[in-house]
Amino acid sequence: MDDTEREDALRILTWITVAKRDLQWHEIQGAMAVDVETRGVDFDGRCLSVDSKELCGSLIEIRPGGTVTLVHSSAKRLVHSRCLQYIHLIN
Repeated sequence: MDDTEREDALRILTWITVAKRDLQWHEIQGAMAVDVETRGVDFDGRCLSVDSKELCGSLIEIRPGGTVTLVHSSAKRLVHSRCLQYIHLIN
């Protein structure tokens, strides 16, 4: 996994962890398309070309209907602590 894929995986795991409800894959793709620095949206250039399982592996599962969730509450705690570290590093 290269740095870009690692960053994409962390971004996905962060959204899944902090979301008030389960997210669908198309919602995650839409969020990936947003560039907060330029305040632009680029669906063709910024959407992921790989599937969520390829990026996040066994930490997530795809439920019927396309909902992406963490596999277990212990994974949520692990991901949450890693995401807080990541957010602290980029700020």
